[in-house]
Amino acid sequence: MKKSVKILLIVALLVILVIVILIIKSNHKIVVCIDAGHGGDDVGAILDKRYEKDDTFEIAKLVKKYLKKQNVKVIMTRKKDKSVSLEERCKIANNKKADFFVSIHRNSAKTGNGIEIWCNSSKREEDTNLANTILEKLQNTEIQKNRGVKYGTINGENSDYYVLKNTNMPSCLIELGFITDERDNQLLDSHKKEYAKAIADGVIQTIENKR
Repeated sequence: MKKSVKILLIVALLVILVIVILIIKSNHKIVVCIDAGHGGDDVGAILDKRYEKDDTFEIAKLVKKYLKKQNVKVIMTRKKDKSVSLEERCKIANNKKADFFVSIHRNSAKTGNGIEIWCNSSKREEDTNLANTILEKLQNTEIQKNRGVKYGTINGENSDYYVLKNTNMPSCLIELGFITDERDNQLLDSHKKEYAKAIADGVIQTIENKR
């Protein structure tokens, strides 16, 4: 076989390989892991008879609903009110090879209000893009204050929240208002669907931006 023919065959095989890879990628269904903070005996932040674990689970279920409408496969770290360790939450996301991980929480303090989103202290670009896009969508709803994207933990930028440190995919942790602030609670109760849709839309926008 002549050298020129061999080269043409190799080129043709490479072209076919690239086409096959593109087809496989186009058929890949995006997997998003939604983590409803706390659960079971771990009630999270409290205000009277209001528990963080209930707020996070309700929002998480709505986010799942909106994502599924966009043909996104959703994995929940908990499907009911039960305790799930931080280690197990990360295992669920990693073992299912999720493309994104979004943890939903409520904030708590003597004073303070508004929404903030936390990312790993390494300030990875993919994490930041996910957080910023979600926060931009939430900004378009009715929130009391945009507290921005933050890195590390409340203890400083040299520490990390466990689920952000031990998941293998782009991730962020949303503090969806202060459970200790009456106005934040009123806004959440009045705009649960809008908040959930904003989170879902932020994830969808991030997916589209990567393509």
